Amino acid sequence: MAIRERMFEDDGTLRVIRSQDVQPILEANKRAQNSELNRKSEMRRAGSIPMVVAEQWSRECGAAIGTQEFGKYAKKKLMDGEFSKLRIHGF
Repeated sequence: MAIRERMFEDDGTLRVIRSQDVQPILEANKRAQNSELNRKSEMRRAGSIPMVVAEQWSRECGAAIGTQEFGKYAKKKLMDGEFSKLRIHGF
């Protein structure tokens, strides 16, 4: 799940494009969704967020990754239909 960076210059401005293959994360979410342990635990896992998405959300909400404020924002985004594939359904 390495993060790839691509840099290029556009009208004198350096642009950095970061990308990440999220297929392994989606597959892990599917396994966790089917896990008996995840369904019976009081502390169930909500989902997994790729690092490039977490960095974007951190910039949007103005809070560092790992803070309570970021956690609340991430939970709200996971519940949004646009990011539902990152969520472990049934939590």
